[in-house]
Amino acid sequence: MPMDFQRIEKRGCHRSGGGISLSLPPYNNNMEEVLEALLESSESHLLAESLERLMEKRVTDVEKNYFLEKSLDLGQRLQEAANRLTRQRATDHNSLTWPLTHDLTVKVFSLLGTQTLCYAAATCTLFNKSAMDPVCYADIDLTSSDFKIISNMTVSKMVQRAGLFFRSLKLGISGQQGKSSTSSFKLLGSTVDIHLKSADALDRSWHYRNYKQDRSSFMLTRSCLETLSSENGMVGSMLKTLHLFNITEIDTKALCGAISSCPSLSDLELVDLHVQLKSVLSCLSSHCHFLERLCCQSSKTGRVEGLRSYTCTQFLTGCPKISSLSLKGFKLSDQKLDALLKGFCNLKFVDFSTASNLTGTFLRSLAHTGNELQLQTLILRDCMHLKEGEVDTFLFALCSGECKYLQYLDISNKDGLAVADWFERQTSPSVEGIARLRSERPQFHLVAEFPAEKSFDDSDESEAVGLGTPSSISMSEFSSESTYSSDTSSDSEENG
Repeated sequence: MPMDFQRIEKRGCHRSGGGISLSLPPYNNNMEEVLEALLESSESHLLAESLERLMEKRVTDVEKNYFLEKSLDLGQRLQEAANRLTRQRATDHNSLTWPLTHDLTVKVFSLLGTQTLCYAAATCTLFNKSAMDPVCYADIDLTSSDFKIISNMTVSKMVQRAGLFFRSLKLGISGQQGKSSTSSFKLLGSTVDIHLKSADALDRSWHYRNYKQDRSSFMLTRSCLETLSSENGMVGSMLKTLHLFNITEIDTKALCGAISSCPSLSDLELVDLHVQLKSVLSCLSSHCHFLERLCCQSSKTGRVEGLRSYTCTQFLTGCPKISSLSLKGFKLSDQKLDALLKGFCNLKFVDFSTASNLTGTFLRSLAHTGNELQLQTLILRDCMHLKEGEVDTFLFALCSGECKYLQYLDISNKDGLAVADWFERQTSPSVEGIARLRSERPQFHLVAEFPAEKSFDDSDESEAVGLGTPSSISMSEFSSESTYSSDTSSDSEENG
């Protein structure tokens, strides 16, 4: 039985002792009077009593249930109408007080992050209209951990809003592991830093994985990049920047399929993805000839995947514009690294942190040909087999004026440098070499963070110390390492 307002009779509802009464006029096609009477009443219990009396007139349970459903529906419709009026009033107010034109508002919104832009769009109709402009979605960043639910549909809608202005896409779970040092490098001035730290403290470096984040609401799947191939590849053809962080659902096939649709890609960053380096580099070599920056961080530090000679040659030929290269956590030999350094003429930034097979013999060749290269930054952090002798020789070469463009060198290692073999460790490079480097090249920035002699049970806070005598690390400290393999005999496999 529908709710019949014509059956509402004028009645008085009084409180004990006298008070406010609620009078409802006959409906008579005058909804405004009915609403006015309801709104003027400040006694909520009177409305409830009226509903109870109306429901008592219903005889069967079906009629009573229907009456309650219609009452709830009426309340919901009233709330929706009030919310709509509130937004409209805010829009009218903003239209009068907002000092910027539509074009300027769009320009301001285009400078906001994606999350902030979504908040602005939900404020009022005026802001929503400006925030829906395609220009505002040229750079889509959905990496903020504040986004509780990011789905494939969210990505697709954002890309559709961007339209022809689509230029950048960043996806994944942000955090310490999602921040690449290659994107925000800054010289710190004239200094040589030697830090002695406990191994536990140094283990909290960039390659430390924090898997305690709540990924239960993270809904991106291997299909999240399919939108780049839509419209016959027109969407991906406009993309220049692609950053993906910790999306374990993406496999090699899905990633390479997306990359193949992005011929204009110039900046690619992959952090903790379960993909094959060989396949990714081959795909980039075939389709992304304008690539300038590549950062690929292995999902598992010290994994056995290496870089073959053929893949290196193909990568050098297919992506000649590379100026920033970061391959972290892979098996890289000195021979491959030397080929990459000499093959990329525009290379200025290199980060081969945690390269498990790297010993440092490539530094000899770099010292002799370094003045022909534009290399400015070299990061060899936590390379387990990096030898003290090779580092010391390179430091003396730098003192002699070699590698004149090089300004930043990071040789930090949470277990120290290798000596005769990788079981014997040294906790700092040559004191004499460091002293000469400081004297001959005062603007050079050397970072060398090594474990202190104290045991793991001691405080793990770092101490900055002077140029004291290097001290060897004990085997008990070194034995905690579990992410690296001592097998170096597999280098022949990479040459295949």
